[in-house]
Amino acid sequence: MATVQALAEGGSDLALALEVEPEAHILESLRSYGGRVVCFPTSSRPNTVEATQLVRAVIAAFGRLDVLVANNVRRVEGQIDDDDVDEDALEEQLSMNIKGAFALIKAASKVMNEGGRVIALGSSIADRVGTPGLAEFAATRAAIAAFCKGAAHDLGPRGITVNVVQVGALASDVDGGHSQETLAAEREANVLKRLGQPSEVAHAIMFLAGPGAMFITGSVLNVDGGYNA
Repeated sequence: MATVQALAEGGSDLALALEVEPEAHILESLRSYGGRVVCFPTSSRPNTVEATQLVRAVIAAFGRLDVLVANNVRRVEGQIDDDDVDEDALEEQLSMNIKGAFALIKAASKVMNEGGRVIALGSSIADRVGTPGLAEFAATRAAIAAFCKGAAHDLGPRGITVNVVQVGALASDVDGGHSQETLAAEREANVLKRLGQPSEVAHAIMFLAGPGAMFITGSVLNVDGGYNA
């Protein structure tokens, strides 16, 4: 929500694609900055058809789509040799993190005009699996980075930039089902020896969405406390 808050404070109109609509007081707070805020339902396993329908609904509501923040993320922890791993959860992770993100970016790119921005959220462990039990999750995030580099070439001639923000361990992850052991390992593996704040990720996204990033595309910005240093 930190990114949504930052965009709202900047006066942006917001199209929020969520499985569960935020509470009324949250929407009221976002709208208090003057921009329009509309929620669009989405599923845990979005596909090409759903992504296309979502983008069409956004265009119908707002008339245009300038910035896409693709935050498709499902994280499943488990060793690859674990006989008790939840295969359904792993399949949902694959569908959400790769198929869903690809479909959303492709659908959005078709309606963007020159100056459009695609910003995908990835993970710092896409480049380096620093903790056990996250091999498959890391692979899905690496796929996002590779896809966006290719997409930058495809969309560059149209003046649309495509970048990735790779996120490290955040303090808010404690409430997101991440194990304390995993977070502790990721914290100790970064240079700053602390967990990040959601607002720090929001600042990076705002930069890539702003005028100062017009000549940046195909890039990966690590917001991870130096995990990849």
